[in-house]
Amino acid sequence: MQNRFKLRIFYKDTDAEGVVYYANYLGYFEQGRTELLRQMGVNLKELKEKQGIVFAVTKVECDYKAPAQYDDELLVTTEIKEKTPVRIIFKQEVLRGENVLVSALITLCAISLNDFKPTRLPAGIA
Repeated sequence: MQNRFKLRIFYKDTDAEGVVYYANYLGYFEQGRTELLRQMGVNLKELKEKQGIVFAVTKVECDYKAPAQYDDELLVTTEIKEKTPVRIIFKQEVLRGENVLVSALITLCAISLNDFKPTRLPAGIA
């Protein structure tokens, strides 16, 4: 399963040169992961409130290949690359046309709010 969404770069996303600030890609990737989980039927708010489970980013591997600039229309793609009993590794990309601008592998760990320790992935993801 894959989630894809279009994104327009606004001035607020850029630095003084009109280039997207590198850390903003992490926000774009978070939106992609959240939407993919929603697409899979996972409601993160309910997961927290009813089961006491949240996700924490434990690892980010990001490869910046080319800059995005003010007013670019981009495509953010997200898919699950791998799962363990407590972790999900997402493969994510930001593209302009056919060109990959940024690619990332981002690892999330399911955390119990009772003790803030890793816990098994909930049904619907596991």
